[in-house]
Amino acid sequence: MIHTVITEVHLPAGVAGPDPMDFDVRCFLIPHATGLTLVDTGLEHTVPSIAAQLSSIGAAWSDVTDVILTHDHPDHIGGLSSVTALAPSAAVWGGAVAAEDGTMIRGLRVVATPGHTPGHLSLLATDDDVLLIGDLAGTQDGRLMRAPAAFTADPAEAERSLRKASGLDFAVLYPSHGAPSTPQALQDLLDRR
Repeated sequence: MIHTVITEVHLPAGVAGPDPMDFDVRCFLIPHATGLTLVDTGLEHTVPSIAAQLSSIGAAWSDVTDVILTHDHPDHIGGLSSVTALAPSAAVWGGAVAAEDGTMIRGLRVVATPGHTPGHLSLLATDDDVLLIGDLAGTQDGRLMRAPAAFTADPAEAERSLRKASGLDFAVLYPSHGAPSTPQALQDLLDRR
């Protein structure tokens, strides 16, 4: 079972464009045979919410064996220094420690999905039949959407990565922004191009 930690974010006008922005950022705790994997760390102020989720499932920071970062944007790695201080024995994947396409990390298969950022990755949780897609796409107003162009390094590469993700076998899609979605919603997104 995947446990979601949600942080609500408000950006005032002028920070990421002329209008204010409200959105959520999600990170995920995924149990495995010997502990938990944390996918992304959220912002610095997300860390107490991660701690609360750990407590609610009867776990502690010492149970976190791995931290996998989908990409290096601040809303996904802002809490990394605090998380590594609280879980010092956890292996950190992504960023400086590359996680290669196809690598298995605690039951999660790394899927290279560059475009949003050069090293962006997704994770296929085969036991849960779930694809965690980071910022490859997000749910907004109940609809799966491409990541905003202003935050996407290479839109053509991102489109190739969306097509790659749509070819994977999964039942539920977990974006890092917005509610879970479906493989059909991903196909519909691609068809809207």
